[in-house]
Amino acid sequence: MRTLFFLILVTKFNIMCAQENISKDYQVITFTESKRYDIRNMKDHDYSDYNGSTSLYIDDDTLFVFPNIDRGSCLVISKDKYEEMFKNNSYPVLPENNIPYFLYRNMMNKDRFTKENMVNILKVIGLDYNENTFYTDTEKLVKTLSEEDRKKLIVPVLYFIGEDLHRLCPEAAWRFETNWYFHPVNEPILVYEDRSYSFYDLNILLEEKLLKGKNITFKNIYKRVEGYYLKYFNIKIGDSAK
Repeated sequence: MRTLFFLILVTKFNIMCAQENISKDYQVITFTESKRYDIRNMKDHDYSDYNGSTSLYIDDDTLFVFPNIDRGSCLVISKDKYEEMFKNNSYPVLPENNIPYFLYRNMMNKDRFTKENMVNILKVIGLDYNENTFYTDTEKLVKTLSEEDRKKLIVPVLYFIGEDLHRLCPEAAWRFETNWYFHPVNEPILVYEDRSYSFYDLNILLEEKLLKGKNITFKNIYKRVEGYYLKYFNIKIGDSAK
């Protein structure tokens, strides 16, 4: 049953990636392209409590919509189409949030961001998880994967690297921060006392390896982020055995 769930999830993701970002009702524009519009002289249309996006009038029938993130893509969209989206939260999936966290958004919470679910994802992709050989097994697997399957691999690899880091500071706990975009998604972090550790650097390294072909091993990725983690939480390597 769980395997069927993941197969359905993967199928939905493939359909999502096939969708185009431009339709007759709206156009996606980059932050740079958005500078053509003088938003200071536009009248307010609406502000969304759902995702923090702001819509302004270009004219009576057309809106300029920008998200609650810095320098993100924007929409130029018909008023009627946007109000339909606003009503049912059917916003387009734009580049900034077409990410692995969005793919597995139903797992980005304490109940489902678990070892069992990550092992199941790996199994669907083609890997039987073994704690002792995970890094070398995953290294071999990557060479056989399509680009889409490499993208799906990012979250489980992040989880298991995160758990290895977690052992260095067992008092830390997994929490989730909301990434506000047209479709908000949660982002996992580790929290210890008054400090929270973002996996931004790990995300970048995994994307460079899996999506851009950077020549770096998973073991070396771990060692690099381990240094950031120890420094951020002020942990000496002798304080906790990995």
